[in-house]
This record gives sequence, C-alpha cells and structure tokens, in this order.
Amino acid sequence: MLDVETRERTAGPERERILAALVEIAAERGYAETTVETILESAGLDRPAFDRHFRSKYDCFLTAWQEMNETCMQAMLAAYNSHERWPDKLRAVACEVVESLRGNPTRATFSVEVLAAGDAARARRDMTMRVIASLIDAGRNEMEDPESVPHTTAEALAGSAYGQVYSRIVQGRGDELPALVPQLMSAAVMPYLGLEAAMAELGRGFDPAARYRRDVAKRTSSPKPAAAPSAEGYPPELSRLPPGRHGLPREFVVHNQRERLVAGLAEAIAENGYSGTTIAHITRHAAVSRRTFYEHFSSKDECFVAAYDTVMKELRERVSEGFEEAEDWPHAVRAGIAAMLAFLATEPHLARLCMVEALVAGPVVVERYDAAIKSFVPYFQSGREGRPPEVLARLSPTTEEALVGGMVSLISRRIIAGKTEELEELLPDLVEFTLTPYLGSEEAAEIAAEKD
Repeated sequence: MLDVETRERTAGPERERILAALVEIAAERGYAETTVETILESAGLDRPAFDRHFRSKYDCFLTAWQEMNETCMQAMLAAYNSHERWPDKLRAVACEVVESLRGNPTRATFSVEVLAAGDAARARRDMTMRVIASLIDAGRNEMEDPESVPHTTAEALAGSAYGQVYSRIVQGRGDELPALVPQLMSAAVMPYLGLEAAMAELGRGFDPAARYRRDVAKRTSSPKPAAAPSAEGYPPELSRLPPGRHGLPREFVVHNQRERLVAGLAEAIAENGYSGTTIAHITRHAAVSRRTFYEHFSSKDECFVAAYDTVMKELRERVSEGFEEAEDWPHAVRAGIAAMLAFLATEPHLARLCMVEALVAGPVVVERYDAAIKSFVPYFQSGREGRPPEVLARLSPTTEEALVGGMVSLISRRIIAGKTEELEELLPDLVEFTLTPYLGSEEAAEIAAEKD
C-alpha cells in the first residue's frame, strides 16, 4: 500500500490525467459515448484511481466543467477589469472568449457537451451566462434612466451570443468567431448607449473602443402581461386513446398509437432527460407495448425525430397564424411571439423536448433544431422592408439570427428552471427586445406595453 505522503503527492497529477482524458474523449465522442473505462484507458490508470477522486462519470464530468468554467470566469473578469470604460470592458471579454475558444478547439467542443449531461451541468453553464449577462447589464450605469431597459435584455443578449457561438462550434466554423465580435458588441451596446454607439461597433475589430455618446430614450416600465389563454384547441392528436374496445377504424388507431408514443416520449424525457430515457420508459408513459413501439419506430432516436418534427410543425403553424392575422409587422411579431409562448406554456413536456433536449439528441436532431430556429428568422427579416436607409445600415447580417437566439435562450432557461407555465410573462420583454433594432427603443417599448 502507498503511504500517505506518496498518495498525496500523486493525487494531483492522477486527478488531472483523468480530467484531461475525459475532456478529450467527450469532445471527440460526446457525453453519452464516453465511459469510465475509455477515460481510464486514455489516462493509463485503473478503476481504483478513478474511484479515489470521483463517484461516477457524471461527477467527473461536472468537476471538469466546473474547473473549466472557473478558469473561464477568471479570464473574463480579468479582461473586463483591464479597461476603464464599460464598452471597452465588454469588448475585452468578447475577445477573450473568442480567442480562448479558437485556441483550444477540444475545450470548445467539450463545453458544448455540457448540454447533454443533465440539468446540474446546464445549471453550471447558466451560472456563466448570468455572469456575462451582469457584465452586459452594467451598461445601464451609463444611462440617464437606468430602469428604462428591462433586466431581461442583458439575459437575452448573453443567450443570443451563446447561441451564435454554439452554432459555429457545432458546425466546425470556429474560424468565423472573430467576425462575430463587432456584431455581438453592436447588439450589446445599443439598448444602453443608443444607435450611434451600435453603429460604431459594427466597424470595429479587436481594438479598444473609442468614446461613446449616451443616446437612449426614456421609457415607461412594461405592464403586467395578459392572462394566459385556455388550453382548448391544443394538439388533439397528442391526446390519449380511450382504453378498452372502442370500435375505431384501424387507420385512426395506428395514427393515435404513433402520437401516443410521441406524447409518451415527451413525458419520459421530462422525467428522465434524453440520455436517461429508455424505450421502456416511453412505452410505459404511452401505455402501449414494446411491440407496438417497434411497429412505428426502429429506435428512441427515430421516435425523438418524429416527436420533434410534430411539435415544431404545430408551433410554426401557431406562430404563422398569429403573425398573418396582425394589422402591421410590429404587431405581427408581437402576435407571433404571444402564440409561441402560449403553446409552450400550455405544453410543458413538449416545450422541454423541443427547446432543451433537442440540443443533445444527436446530430440529426441538432440539424433539425438549427433549421427550425432559422425558420423563424424570416418573420423578423420582413421588418427590414420599408425601413429608411439609416435603420438598414445599423442592422448587421446576423441581426435576425441574434434576435431569435436571444429569444430562444430566455425561453429555454425558464423551462430548465421549471417555470414553463410562466413563459407568457416574458411577452413584453421579448417584444421590446426584438423590435428595438427596427423601430428604436421608444416605439418598441410602447408596442410591448400594449394590452391584448
């Protein structure tokens, strides 16, 4: 047996070898395909060595993410404190994050895998997001009326930035990250410093920022949102089939069984997470046999794809209906967002499936997720029509992508926090956030404050 002094001397390097191996393997294979055995094989250690430091793969993963997160936080805060003025501070943080991700692609890929490791890991990710949001929200100290910008604006901006960076990492386009900095900075400073500052950011690279002019309209606070609509009219195809002999046509039974499996999958994932969900979980929630499952789907992944497509089709139809019935574009955006929030709030299991778990359900679903998110971009792009040249000049090529990303981030974080039923409370803030680049802060706030 090793004496105490020897164990203490070897513990540090041994632990670091395990963590380094985990990061390398998880980045290459993904969280689900990473096992303790493959970690130890890569690290050149045995099982007792692992057990001396970690209780499980999950514990090891959380430890690696936590340490990586702490290092990232320290670097961000150091960058932030290296400048005097708020825009310069924020730009330094953006540049630090981009350089860190480009300089270590393995760690960048590993940071994406945190989404697959359950809510505890996501909570740690959100801690970093909250720090970034607080650094952005410090911009209100530059304003004459600090409370004229909703605090959720910074949260949406942080989520938008994360979404854009995440998308490029997943698609292997990390070399495009530096080009994002001016666009991210423009979006971040506009609510606090006004259009002139936002325009200046679009033409900047990694250089320290120049002086900014405070140019923000004063606004009144948003009122309480309208009451949530009733659940009537929501997807009838997701309802349960009555038990016993029902005498229904075979075509209806087959269709209903498939939709029951979709609903069963959503319930199972809400209970166990995607990686922890088995076919047995799905069939139990759907109240059908395993044989019935395989009559419709060859695997859990295929069932998830079908479920995701079903939910997103329904969601897009509701958004489109709201959008098309409005009298003008700003109110169409408001109606579309309201329809989205109402649907998700009424269907919490489906909301989690399409807004949270889709990101960890494999490459096929991630591609569908990206396509689904992009399908909402045209609703905002139509807001460019008829705008004066000075408005179009301040809209970057990724403005709409950023707006959708910020909106989805706010929604998904509420879902993870178990507040899905409260999503409709986000309506005023999301409307103001998405309309401001096109209409200016004052008019956007007025439309956001309207009551239905």
